Amino acid sequence: MRSTTHCSSISIAFALTLLLAASSARAETAENAPANPSDEPPAGAPSDVTPPVLQRFVPAEYPPDALADRLETSVLLELVIDAQGRVTEARVLEPRGHGFDEAAVQAVRQFEFSPARRGDVPIAATIRYGYQFTLPPAEVAPAPPPQTAPVASSPVAPSAPAAPVTPASPETTLPAASESESAQAPLEFGAEATVEAPAREVTRHTLEAGELTRVAGTNGDAMRAVEVLPGVSRPPSGDSTPLLRGASSWESTVLLDSMPIPLLYHFNSLVSTFNSRLLERVDMVPGNFSVRYGRVYGGVIEARARDPKMDRLHALLDLSLWDSSALVETPVGSSTGVAVAARRSNVDIYFDAIAPGGSYSVVSAPVYWDYQAIAAGQLGARHHWRVMGYGSRDSMGFFFDEPVESDPFLRGKLYGRLEFHQVHAGLESQLGRGVEQELGLAFSRNILEQEFGPEINGKLVSLNLTGRAEWRVPASDSLSVAFGLDTQGSRLHGHYHGSQAPQVEGNPNLNQPNSTEEQVSLVATQYAIKPAAYVELGYRPAPAWLLVPGVRADYLSTLREWSADPRLSVRYQVLANTALKAGVGLFSQEPQYYENLEKIGNPDVNLAHALHLSVGAEQEFGKAAQVGAEVFHKRLWDRVVATEGGVPPRFINDGSGRIYGLELSSVVRPSPGTFGYLAYTLSRSERRDRSEPWRLFDYDQTHNLIVAATHQLGRGWEVGARFRLVSGNPSTPVVNAVYDARSALYQPVFGEVNSDRDPVFHQLDLLGQKTWKFTDWSLSVYLDVQNAYNASVREGTEYSYDYSESRATSGTPFFPNFGVRGEL
Repeated sequence: MRSTTHCSSISIAFALTLLLAASSARAETAENAPANPSDEPPAGAPSDVTPPVLQRFVPAEYPPDALADRLETSVLLELVIDAQGRVTEARVLEPRGHGFDEAAVQAVRQFEFSPARRGDVPIAATIRYGYQFTLPPAEVAPAPPPQTAPVASSPVAPSAPAAPVTPASPETTLPAASESESAQAPLEFGAEATVEAPAREVTRHTLEAGELTRVAGTNGDAMRAVEVLPGVSRPPSGDSTPLLRGASSWESTVLLDSMPIPLLYHFNSLVSTFNSRLLERVDMVPGNFSVRYGRVYGGVIEARARDPKMDRLHALLDLSLWDSSALVETPVGSSTGVAVAARRSNVDIYFDAIAPGGSYSVVSAPVYWDYQAIAAGQLGARHHWRVMGYGSRDSMGFFFDEPVESDPFLRGKLYGRLEFHQVHAGLESQLGRGVEQELGLAFSRNILEQEFGPEINGKLVSLNLTGRAEWRVPASDSLSVAFGLDTQGSRLHGHYHGSQAPQVEGNPNLNQPNSTEEQVSLVATQYAIKPAAYVELGYRPAPAWLLVPGVRADYLSTLREWSADPRLSVRYQVLANTALKAGVGLFSQEPQYYENLEKIGNPDVNLAHALHLSVGAEQEFGKAAQVGAEVFHKRLWDRVVATEGGVPPRFINDGSGRIYGLELSSVVRPSPGTFGYLAYTLSRSERRDRSEPWRLFDYDQTHNLIVAATHQLGRGWEVGARFRLVSGNPSTPVVNAVYDARSALYQPVFGEVNSDRDPVFHQLDLLGQKTWKFTDWSLSVYLDVQNAYNASVREGTEYSYDYSESRATSGTPFFPNFGVRGEL
């Protein structure tokens, strides 16, 4: 049988997709309860800005080890407080270890503030906060927590100790204060309250650490969890990067701490190559993104790694049907933490039992593994550094005893390997007077090796160096400036023999047998340098308005071409919980690497371009629910498409596109252990190749509805569900077939490209987990069920050798991923 699900033309398709305690806590409440604040604003704060005020204090649990050793300290943190008064980020500036850091972070993340204000408009702000851990007298039973009224006003959030403290000097050891002192003593602060940089995108959706690994149907994978967000199309079974607002996977970028990830998913779709338990959050920007990002015109997904835990040794072991993983993290000294993780797939253990029969033998069952190593710490109070090393490998091999009927080239050994290793260093600094600096450098080595029978083989090795630098400067009360450099360099070397490179999107012939395609041999070395610079302003002409204009300039040495892309986003805060937003901008897309290689591509192709337009609104209902709506439009021009018949120069800038739609979203977090997402996208994505008629994009999905929720029942039980209802992807019908005497194969005759559509996709995923907590460790048993009712939805069609018969092919079947996890 032949398939029309983008899996023939195997050599090129494979290459493209792959490359591409509790008592002390009560006493501590008395020590850390908020006091009456000072009414004086901090030095350097903008005159019309009122910093946030702490309204709800949550005591931290005193670390058992520190309690046993009678240790006291103060933990200095940096808190990001959003316009609703929630702590969205908490970062330890000077780690203290012994469990103090984790306890402080856990407590402050539950704080509630009245937000900072510019005039009468709530705004986000960043403050420093010192959390004091003070032991009660050993012979005195701890007193119950005092009843304190909410703080009425304060220029900055009060520091935790009752006695005066300067957060910039957390080494100071303070005596325990009496209850009356806790309730009455005013606090003094030496740190400045700084207003957070303005929002740089019209829309940015965020999955926080507490939710990343708790979405049903994702096997605890953070990158798969982004599928619950609006604007994310459902990728077909076996495809790679998520599809954002009607764009192809290679037209969007995925970053880790601002650096490109060489490979996002193992085998293009299973699990991501970076351990999700080492991530702090994942941001998704479906369009109209900041000038900080470039070289694509789709969207941006950026993950942020977390620092290793600094209180004590932690370890985790997770065993499931999919894979096995381990994670260890520990402090090293007083200001540095390290974490090491590794994972290996388990599919090869039972692959023979589930693999379909056929005239082949398994040389190497599908196997993937990955690893991560992180070291992070502070250099004084103003500099935070992090060094990471991570990598992955996918490999599999088969041997065909006889040639495949539909494609005689597919015979003998079929083998593929994709591997990468990357080192990454970053430094974030507070330079004084509100100036922030962010530096990053990454180096990677990527390897692709493939063999498809005696005629088709290749190996590509690329070396990649990426450097970033950004500075953010508050120029005045109403103006901030961000500017930076973003440079990439690469060397690609390899050999390849196989099919000519085709146009991937909108090409039904992509699936045709290799035997009928022109073969090419290539040995090539390609060097590329891609420097870029950008500048962006955050300007408030009035307290309720925020204008963010910016411009980015890129140069691509392989194309010998410059681009300049201006962008603008506007936000108007109608009410404290209501905002209107809009954006417009130009974006440039670099070609895929093979499209401008000699012999298989055109060295003279140019950048493609897009115009993004969007208008939307956001509404918050207290702190437990948020809803949003956005209308968007994208126009594409100078798309790289294949020439008519694939004749030289093979690729030209003669394609266009148009994408438009509506996104609706809702997020609810009624309690710390419960969250839910609802997202609906109505869209249409079309393409035009050369002068041909307009057609649907390969993965156009008119309707995309997703509902996901997770709830902690208590007593260690947690349940979750995710339901998806999505329009089927477009398809191209086969209307006839012609016998080709040269290849002795039937060749299909296609109808209009993407004029048909697969049935509606629907799937329910379920998650259940039970956790038992012991003194020093916990044990969890979980079951993550994909396609719970085993829906068999057609996602493609297979044909007989002469195309006279056909049958539907479906995607992921019912799969219960059972696992056991132990944590120390």
